Amino acid sequence: MFRSGFPFFPKRCFCPLRHRSIQERVLALRRRVLGDDHPETLISINNMGALLLAMGKYEEALLYCREALEGFRRVLGDDHPHTLASINNMGALLKSMGKYDEAEPYFREALEGSRRVLGDDHPDTLNSINNMGGLLSSMGKLEEAEPYYREALEGRRVLGDDHPDTLTSINDMGALLWAMGKYEEVLPYWREALEGMRRVLGDDHPETLISIGNMGALLNEMGKLEEAEPFHREALGGKRRLLGDDHPGTLTSINNMGGLLQSMGKLAEAEGYYSEALEGSRRVLGDDHPDTLISIYSTSKLLIRLEQF
Repeated sequence: MFRSGFPFFPKRCFCPLRHRSIQERVLALRRRVLGDDHPETLISINNMGALLLAMGKYEEALLYCREALEGFRRVLGDDHPHTLASINNMGALLKSMGKYDEAEPYFREALEGSRRVLGDDHPDTLNSINNMGGLLSSMGKLEEAEPYYREALEGRRVLGDDHPDTLTSINDMGALLWAMGKYEEVLPYWREALEGMRRVLGDDHPETLISIGNMGALLNEMGKLEEAEPFHREALGGKRRLLGDDHPGTLTSINNMGGLLQSMGKLAEAEGYYSEALEGSRRVLGDDHPDTLISIYSTSKLLIRLEQF
């Protein structure tokens, strides 16, 4: 079974250790000079949480995201754009942690507030619309997710087909069709997204690597195993290099590499990848996370096949 990609990254070049060091220095300075409740300090706290989310360090991110949200609500009020962005970030973090039911009220509050305060066509509102679609898709509510994804994509096309937000929506629309089993309809979306991301973000950007991995998973599902392999290897190599072996996105690619090798009949090779993905997911995400459960299922299916030989 294939795991979906990790959806949250900054749009610019992502170098986790360098970004973290910079954010920590800025935050420490603002706490000392401005105080914990100054809006600029709260922005830095929120940014720190968003960065840790992108790095896959969910428990650390939760502390910052909670502090930022509580501070924004207290200082700026529930309807301020900074507060709404912080509410959205809390939803994104809980979704990444596999806590879908907890994420939903945050995403709905952020979306309702953004529509009311910023308008339907504001980029932040479109981001909330897309995130609502993503949550519903993860919850298996595909028919409910579709109008959100389509609204976000239509609104983002105005930004230009090569805008990173537009490319994200194109990719996500393909992911929804994938979940619906409409593989032939997925292909043009994921080709457009991948070509655009390579051109705009570069081959080593995390979102490009997700798109590369998605293309590999699609080709595998379509039975085009030889075509799928270089996409899987490129995605996995890039994520190991950029994000590290224990990042949730890397673990997804490790699991998916095992899935490809299993489809190719290379069961012994597949076992090594599945074992690495499962051990890492248990350690990083916990036993009850949806990605860990997928890894358990994938590994158990493979072991059954190995016992038959």
